[in-house]
Amino acid sequence: MKELYQELKTHFKVSQFKQQRADLAFIKVPKKKLRSLLLHLRGREGFTHLVLLTAVDWIENKQFQLTYIVSNRTKHIDLGLCVFIKRKD
Repeated sequence: MKELYQELKTHFKVSQFKQQRADLAFIKVPKKKLRSLLLHLRGREGFTHLVLLTAVDWIENKQFQLTYIVSNRTKHIDLGLCVFIKRKD
């Protein structure tokens, strides 16, 4: 998973890699890069299944956190993509 993060970091400016388990990691994604990253993960990396989409309202920070968890069923790994959106957007 760390290798995938390093590759995505150069092309999509992702940050804050956190390995939760051997088969699950989370990364922070810039809002403007989300769509292209999702298309890349589906088309080139084999993440074809959306497991979960959830939102957290960080009231004190005036922003929402959207978390997409996508799965690569062939490699049996899941990747969480965390995107922060201002409440005004």
